[in-house]
Amino acid sequence: MPLAIRPPAVRGNVTDIGEDDLYEMLGNPRRRHTLRYLRERDGPVAIGELAEHIAAAENGIPVEEVTHAQRKSAYTALYQNHLKKLADSGFVQAERRWVDVELTPAAKRLDFGFDGHAGEAQHSSRYAVALSFLSIVTAAAFSFGLLSPLTAAASFGVLLVALFVVST
Repeated sequence: MPLAIRPPAVRGNVTDIGEDDLYEMLGNPRRRHTLRYLRERDGPVAIGELAEHIAAAENGIPVEEVTHAQRKSAYTALYQNHLKKLADSGFVQAERRWVDVELTPAAKRLDFGFDGHAGEAQHSSRYAVALSFLSIVTAAAFSFGLLSPLTAAASFGVLLVALFVVST
């Protein structure tokens, strides 16, 4: 699936988002969190709400546990830097002074790759680590003569298949 539909973007009334803009905007964690949150929402949000969710995502905590300092840091960065860049590149639009921030129609058409969840990736990586550990144990058992070559080969085959299944 192409990252952007290719007629040229018209600044001021953005009808398309260029590939370079896409990579630049996704290159910053705060902008990725912003785009992810706006993608999940069903309407416009105020910058204060957005800042709380960005701070929570950055610190790996629930929104209720965000401190004033964490919220202020995210708010200031969004207000002074990130929302302007996202707006200038055609990703977000807002009513007065970042009150009703939302994705533009052009940004809504893009696939940012946010469909998967970080939790699923962490869950899969735990399985991969566990299976890797088991393969090391199997290799050590074979080296010390605790497993026959046939049993060790079968164990490695099962572990490789399991690693492949977990990684997909």
